Amino acid sequence: MRDHWISKGFTPVRLRRTGKLDAHRGATDQLSRNIALRLKAGSGLKRAAARPLPEEIAFLADFGVPQIVLRYAAALARRQGVSADAALIAEGLVDEEVFYRALADHLRVDFLPDQPEIAPPVDAAAAAELGYARLAKNPEGLLWLFAPQGKSLVRLMGAARVATARPRYAITTRKLFLSALRWEPLQKASAAAASCVETANPGLCARRALEGPALPVIFAANVALVGCLFAPSNALALGAALPLAALFLIAVLLRLFACAASFENVEPDCALTDAQLPVYTVIAPLYHEARVASQLARSIDRLDYPRAKLDVIFVLEQDDRATLEALRRFGPRTPHQILVAPYGAPRTKPRAMNIAASFARGALLVVFDAEDLPQSQQLRRAAALFACLPARVACLQASLCIDDGAQSWLAAFFALDYAALFDVFNKGLGEMGLPMFLGGTSNHFKVSILKKIGFWDAYNVTEDADLGLRLARAGYIVKTFASHTGEEAPVDVDAFLAQRSRWLKGWMQTAIVHCRDPLRLMRDLGLRRMLAVLGMFASGFVGPLLAPLLTTAFCYRAIFDDLLSPRTPAQIALSTLWCFLALSGAAAILWPLLLGMRRRGLTPFWPALLLLPLWQLLLSVAAWRALAELRDNPFLWRKTEHGLAPRVETAALY
Repeated sequence: MRDHWISKGFTPVRLRRTGKLDAHRGATDQLSRNIALRLKAGSGLKRAAARPLPEEIAFLADFGVPQIVLRYAAALARRQGVSADAALIAEGLVDEEVFYRALADHLRVDFLPDQPEIAPPVDAAAAAELGYARLAKNPEGLLWLFAPQGKSLVRLMGAARVATARPRYAITTRKLFLSALRWEPLQKASAAAASCVETANPGLCARRALEGPALPVIFAANVALVGCLFAPSNALALGAALPLAALFLIAVLLRLFACAASFENVEPDCALTDAQLPVYTVIAPLYHEARVASQLARSIDRLDYPRAKLDVIFVLEQDDRATLEALRRFGPRTPHQILVAPYGAPRTKPRAMNIAASFARGALLVVFDAEDLPQSQQLRRAAALFACLPARVACLQASLCIDDGAQSWLAAFFALDYAALFDVFNKGLGEMGLPMFLGGTSNHFKVSILKKIGFWDAYNVTEDADLGLRLARAGYIVKTFASHTGEEAPVDVDAFLAQRSRWLKGWMQTAIVHCRDPLRLMRDLGLRRMLAVLGMFASGFVGPLLAPLLTTAFCYRAIFDDLLSPRTPAQIALSTLWCFLALSGAAAILWPLLLGMRRRGLTPFWPALLLLPLWQLLLSVAAWRALAELRDNPFLWRKTEHGLAPRVETAALY
């Protein structure tokens, strides 16, 4: 005879197949004591005891679930603004299968323990909400399958009390029911995932932008620009230098102004009660992440958010059996679903996220990567900010910080670079109301706005940067907020180059998409915000591409030529231009690094700054590699391996 379980904390309490409690008195007493402590030594318990148990869980008392557990679940549900059965199951007080088996016994109907076959409903989302669907076939003459919750459960119990005919329905768990409902919508979501942006806004999708002559023209223009820049004719050199210098000047001023504005970053003081918090969808796209699956599961369980209001979706690829097994064995205790994306092209993270977003139940949505260690209060804080900030705020970006920086000089500089970007540059951009390139993780969205702009571009390998610009062009605002997520940095050169070349290729894709129609870009953003975007592209990939050439030419002309002793007006103009850009550019690189180092508490990593020239050289190597790959394989997604370095989980961070 099969046993089932309810669990409280980490201590399981056994229930027999009949549903009667089978536990030693000591275990039951300990369970009661734990809950009594949670109800603050009886004061909350007295208030809970004064109310009748909600109908959706009251029947469990007949199956041996202690009254104190049921009253605790009822009190928790009232505080969170959810149904009592949702709180009971989500918090792990009663196992889901035990709950629905007991419900089936209570209603005197069959319980189906395996995934049933249902007839595809006209509206799968409505069927999931109502909690029932028609069975495709059943030899015992059953017509309907139920897995109700909340009000639907109460209605079913009321109907069962007055029914006189033989019931022609069965009960199953929500997990099995939703899994059965999911097959057809999953195929539809997979078919649409690659073209979400193309459907919403055909002019802003990477696939179309990179078709035809776009890439050859861009390559030819770059070759001509560099050739003129180093031509012996001063007139040609000056003609090429002026537009390039103007672009770099915008980038330098943008970085300096963003640093200054980052000192003014002040968040409103607001909070929401548990009942006011919305349902929050957490999407975690994983591919070959078996090493860190359990770590991510623990991070999700640490989130300080009502579990009944968490909608956790892991999305995996078909050939990733190892990660699937790791999640099944070590997945979070928080209720979650695992989606296996059907085969399709392109095989990228944004395509997987588009598939998962089709099943999102939340009003708000956050993306976490496999190696993420988010602050426990992050979702609660984001929800409160969304509630009190203007409606045009579509996205809140948490700071990403490197917690394995002590592993190598490369990881240390990576930590400084992230601190400069997320704790200084992005904060300043948000304060000035300028667009920003989002980080690939820990960005929080309003789902309704994501739907309007077509979610993520499946063909863009830095879908985060592209999404930040599409939000800005649609008239929405992106802000940063004071929460952090630990990230793992690559610790060797090969891993670093693979990751950075993908990022730089994606920024190049994004530049081609958004700059191929400059007039439309200016209409969408306005002149000031458009110049800021050009400055971000200049510092993002134009600088790394040309840095070795420009630095070599600068040093050569300073030592062997007339850079420091110009004679003609053209020479004076060029010398002044390049000397100013060299000095201001150095300040624009160093100031954010120093500010970020201080704000993130990374002062012990200051020796890594001495290797800044080597870091810049590696960026240039990655940029040229990205340019070559953009020509040969523009949509190839080079995955970063995780779980290769020990992590430091500090109390201040988590």
